Amino acid sequence: MKSTKPLLAVTALVMIFGCTSTVDPGEDGSGIYSWTQRELRGNFAGPMLDVAAAAERAFADLRLVGVDRVVDGLKGKVTASMADGTGVRVKLKAMDFETTKFNVKIGTFGDKAMSQQVARYIARELAEGE
Repeated sequence: MKSTKPLLAVTALVMIFGCTSTVDPGEDGSGIYSWTQRELRGNFAGPMLDVAAAAERAFADLRLVGVDRVVDGLKGKVTASMADGTGVRVKLKAMDFETTKFNVKIGTFGDKAMSQQVARYIARELAEGE
């Protein structure tokens, strides 16, 4: 019975920390959906301020309400709400002059499909803004 406890512990750790799936939100970004954090994470090819502006335009295209943009040259956050009051948050961080790290989270418990949709809209806006 003692030999099964380490096996169960390792199995539990793999299940908790190994729950991610790769997605492609568009040509300019790729990400991984983290089931533990319930958010889409990845990088966009573009300066942070351009990505923030693209996120704001994407939120307008998605007809989200209460769009709030708090951004400086290094970090930022663009938030809004869906019609039912669910929050939408995009966190941004400049990795270098041409790469921006992003985290997209929908509501408290996350929504993979909607996170992917938001990232695709941002990637589209980035491509159109060039």
